[in-house]
Amino acid sequence: MKNWFIKHREVLAYLVFGVLTTLLNIVLYALFSRLFGYEAANSWGNVLDNVICILFAYVTNRAFVFASRTQGREALKEFGAFVTCRLGTLVLDAAIMMIFGNLLAAQGAALVESFMDGALSLLAGWFGPDTVLHMATGGAAPAPSISDGSAAIAIIGGADGPTAIFVTSFYDAQALWGLAVKIFSNVVVVVLNYVFSKLIVFKRK
Repeated sequence: MKNWFIKHREVLAYLVFGVLTTLLNIVLYALFSRLFGYEAANSWGNVLDNVICILFAYVTNRAFVFASRTQGREALKEFGAFVTCRLGTLVLDAAIMMIFGNLLAAQGAALVESFMDGALSLLAGWFGPDTVLHMATGGAAPAPSISDGSAAIAIIGGADGPTAIFVTSFYDAQALWGLAVKIFSNVVVVVLNYVFSKLIVFKRK
Protein backbone atom coordinates (compact mmCIF):
# COMPACT_ATOMS: atom_id res chain seq x y z
CA MET A 1 0.00 0.00 0.00
CA LYS A 2 2.82 2.38 0.90
CA ASN A 3 4.52 1.71 -2.43
CA TRP A 4 1.23 2.40 -4.21
CA PHE A 5 0.96 5.82 -2.58
CA ILE A 6 4.58 6.62 -3.42
CA LYS A 7 4.08 5.54 -7.03
CA HIS A 8 0.95 7.64 -7.42
CA ARG A 9 1.99 10.53 -5.19
CA GLU A 10 1.95 13.05 -8.01
CA VAL A 11 -1.56 12.17 -9.18
CA LEU A 12 -2.90 12.06 -5.62
CA ALA A 13 -1.34 15.43 -4.79
CA TYR A 14 -2.79 16.89 -7.98
CA LEU A 15 -6.23 15.55 -7.10
CA VAL A 16 -6.04 17.07 -3.59
CA PHE A 17 -5.04 20.50 -4.83
CA GLY A 18 -7.33 20.14 -7.83
CA VAL A 19 -10.24 19.65 -5.42
CA LEU A 20 -9.11 22.68 -3.38
CA THR A 21 -8.86 24.79 -6.55
CA THR A 22 -12.30 23.57 -7.63
CA LEU A 23 -13.80 24.43 -4.23
CA LEU A 24 -12.22 27.88 -4.41
CA ASN A 25 -13.65 28.29 -7.91
CA ILE A 26 -17.15 27.28 -6.81
CA VAL A 27 -17.05 29.41 -3.65
CA LEU A 28 -15.98 32.46 -5.67
CA TYR A 29 -18.69 31.71 -8.25
CA ALA A 30 -21.36 31.55 -5.54
CA LEU A 31 -20.01 34.73 -3.95
CA PHE A 32 -19.98 36.66 -7.25
CA SER A 33 -23.47 35.35 -8.05
CA ARG A 34 -24.79 36.65 -4.72
CA LEU A 35 -22.97 39.99 -4.97
CA PHE A 36 -23.36 40.82 -8.67
CA GLY A 37 -26.12 38.56 -10.00
CA TYR A 38 -26.44 35.31 -11.95
CA GLU A 39 -25.45 36.56 -15.42
CA ALA A 40 -22.45 38.53 -14.13
CA ALA A 41 -21.17 35.45 -12.30
CA ASN A 42 -21.35 33.49 -15.56
CA SER A 43 -19.52 36.15 -17.61
CA TRP A 44 -16.89 38.58 -16.26
CA GLY A 45 -17.19 37.16 -12.73
CA ASN A 46 -16.30 33.74 -14.10
CA VAL A 47 -13.18 35.18 -15.78
CA LEU A 48 -12.03 36.90 -12.56
CA ASP A 49 -12.81 33.70 -10.66
CA ASN A 50 -10.55 31.73 -13.02
CA VAL A 51 -7.68 34.25 -12.84
CA ILE A 52 -7.58 33.91 -9.05
CA CYS A 53 -7.72 30.12 -9.31
CA ILE A 54 -4.95 30.04 -11.94
CA LEU A 55 -2.57 31.86 -9.58
CA PHE A 56 -3.53 29.56 -6.71
CA ALA A 57 -3.10 26.47 -8.90
CA TYR A 58 0.33 27.54 -10.17
CA VAL A 59 1.72 28.04 -6.67
CA THR A 60 0.37 24.72 -5.37
CA ASN A 61 1.27 22.73 -8.50
CA ARG A 62 4.81 24.08 -8.58
CA ALA A 63 5.50 23.55 -4.89
CA PHE A 64 3.51 20.45 -3.92
CA VAL A 65 2.57 18.45 -7.02
CA PHE A 66 5.40 18.57 -9.56
CA ALA A 67 8.09 19.89 -7.14
CA SER A 68 9.54 22.22 -9.73
CA ARG A 69 12.93 23.78 -8.88
CA THR A 70 13.35 26.06 -11.86
CA GLN A 71 14.81 29.52 -11.27
CA GLY A 72 15.17 32.79 -13.15
CA ARG A 73 14.34 32.74 -16.84
CA GLU A 74 13.33 29.07 -16.75
CA ALA A 75 10.85 29.78 -13.97
CA LEU A 76 9.34 32.67 -15.98
CA LYS A 77 9.11 30.41 -19.02
CA GLU A 78 7.42 27.76 -16.90
CA PHE A 79 4.94 30.29 -15.50
CA GLY A 80 4.22 31.58 -19.01
CA ALA A 81 3.50 28.06 -20.26
CA PHE A 82 1.29 27.36 -17.24
CA VAL A 83 -0.72 30.56 -17.71
CA THR A 84 -1.05 29.94 -21.47
CA CYS A 85 -2.43 26.45 -20.90
CA ARG A 86 -4.74 27.67 -18.17
CA LEU A 87 -5.99 30.50 -20.37
CA GLY A 88 -6.94 27.86 -22.92
CA THR A 89 -9.02 25.97 -20.36
CA LEU A 90 -10.34 29.31 -19.05
CA VAL A 91 -11.74 30.01 -22.54
CA LEU A 92 -13.31 26.55 -22.54
CA ASP A 93 -14.78 27.13 -19.08
CA ALA A 94 -16.10 30.56 -20.10
CA ALA A 95 -17.69 29.05 -23.22
CA ILE A 96 -19.37 26.29 -21.21
CA MET A 97 -20.71 28.79 -18.67
CA MET A 98 -21.93 31.26 -21.31
CA ILE A 99 -23.62 28.60 -23.45
CA PHE A 100 -25.05 26.29 -20.81
CA GLY A 101 -25.14 28.69 -17.85
CA ASN A 102 -26.60 31.76 -19.59
CA LEU A 103 -27.97 30.94 -23.06
CA LEU A 104 -29.57 27.67 -21.94
CA ALA A 105 -30.48 28.88 -18.44
CA ALA A 106 -34.25 28.64 -19.02
CA GLN A 107 -34.00 25.08 -20.35
CA GLY A 108 -31.67 24.14 -17.52
CA ALA A 109 -34.01 25.56 -14.88
CA ALA A 110 -36.88 23.60 -16.43
CA LEU A 111 -34.73 20.46 -16.28
CA VAL A 112 -34.01 21.07 -12.59
CA GLU A 113 -37.72 21.57 -11.88
CA SER A 114 -38.53 18.32 -13.73
CA PHE A 115 -35.90 16.54 -11.66
CA MET A 116 -37.38 17.95 -8.44
CA ASP A 117 -40.86 16.88 -9.49
CA GLY A 118 -39.53 13.39 -10.23
CA ALA A 119 -37.85 13.27 -6.82
CA LEU A 120 -41.15 14.25 -5.16
CA SER A 121 -43.00 11.55 -7.08
CA LEU A 122 -40.43 8.98 -5.97
CA LEU A 123 -40.81 10.16 -2.39
CA ALA A 124 -44.58 9.88 -2.67
CA GLY A 125 -44.20 6.26 -3.74
CA TRP A 126 -42.41 5.49 -0.49
CA PHE A 127 -45.39 6.73 1.52
CA GLY A 128 -47.91 4.73 -0.48
CA PRO A 129 -49.99 4.98 -3.67
CA ASP A 130 -52.70 7.11 -2.01
CA THR A 131 -50.29 9.84 -0.92
CA VAL A 132 -50.07 12.99 -3.03
CA LEU A 133 -47.16 15.44 -2.86
CA HIS A 134 -47.73 19.13 -3.56
CA MET A 135 -45.30 21.97 -3.96
CA ALA A 136 -46.05 24.63 -1.37
CA THR A 137 -47.11 27.18 -3.98
CA GLY A 138 -49.49 24.95 -5.89
CA GLY A 139 -52.70 23.00 -5.38
CA ALA A 140 -54.62 23.27 -2.16
CA ALA A 141 -53.52 25.70 0.51
CA PRO A 142 -50.50 24.37 2.42
CA ALA A 143 -50.01 24.52 6.14
CA PRO A 144 -49.21 28.02 7.52
CA SER A 145 -45.70 26.93 8.46
CA ILE A 146 -45.00 26.18 4.80
CA SER A 147 -46.51 29.43 3.58
CA ASP A 148 -44.40 31.58 5.87
CA GLY A 149 -41.24 29.59 5.16
CA SER A 150 -40.74 28.35 8.70
CA ALA A 151 -40.91 24.69 7.70
CA ALA A 152 -39.69 22.67 4.76
CA ILE A 153 -42.29 19.89 4.82
CA ALA A 154 -45.82 19.67 6.19
CA ILE A 155 -47.68 16.35 6.36
CA ILE A 156 -51.45 15.99 6.49
CA GLY A 157 -52.15 12.57 7.94
CA GLY A 158 -55.02 10.22 8.41
CA ALA A 159 -55.62 7.04 10.32
CA ASP A 160 -53.85 4.99 7.67
CA GLY A 161 -50.91 7.34 7.15
CA PRO A 162 -50.20 10.61 5.32
CA THR A 163 -52.56 11.61 2.54
CA ALA A 164 -50.86 14.84 1.44
CA ILE A 165 -47.36 16.19 1.83
CA PHE A 166 -46.58 19.83 1.12
CA VAL A 167 -42.96 20.54 0.21
CA THR A 168 -41.61 24.08 0.13
CA SER A 169 -40.66 25.41 -3.31
CA PHE A 170 -38.29 28.03 -1.91
CA TYR A 171 -35.35 27.05 -4.11
CA ASP A 172 -33.87 28.77 -7.17
CA ALA A 173 -33.92 26.29 -10.06
CA GLN A 174 -31.78 28.58 -12.23
CA ALA A 175 -29.14 28.96 -9.51
CA LEU A 176 -29.03 25.18 -9.03
CA TRP A 177 -28.61 24.70 -12.77
CA GLY A 178 -25.79 27.25 -12.87
CA LEU A 179 -24.02 25.48 -10.02
CA ALA A 180 -24.39 22.10 -11.76
CA VAL A 181 -22.90 23.53 -14.97
CA LYS A 182 -20.04 25.05 -12.97
CA ILE A 183 -19.23 21.71 -11.35
CA PHE A 184 -19.32 19.93 -14.73
CA SER A 185 -17.06 22.56 -16.26
CA ASN A 186 -14.60 22.24 -13.38
CA VAL A 187 -14.33 18.46 -13.84
CA VAL A 188 -13.46 18.92 -17.54
CA VAL A 189 -10.97 21.69 -16.75
CA VAL A 190 -9.23 19.76 -13.93
CA VAL A 191 -8.60 16.76 -16.20
CA LEU A 192 -7.29 18.89 -19.08
CA ASN A 193 -5.10 20.97 -16.77
CA TYR A 194 -3.39 17.87 -15.41
CA VAL A 195 -2.63 16.65 -18.93
CA PHE A 196 -1.22 20.05 -19.92
CA SER A 197 0.81 20.39 -16.72
CA LYS A 198 2.24 16.89 -17.03
CA LEU A 199 3.09 17.01 -20.73
CA ILE A 200 3.92 20.69 -21.31
CA VAL A 201 4.50 22.84 -18.23
CA PHE A 202 6.28 20.71 -15.63
CA LYS A 203 7.61 18.00 -17.94
CA ARG A 204 10.79 16.32 -16.78
CA LYS A 205 13.86 17.28 -18.76
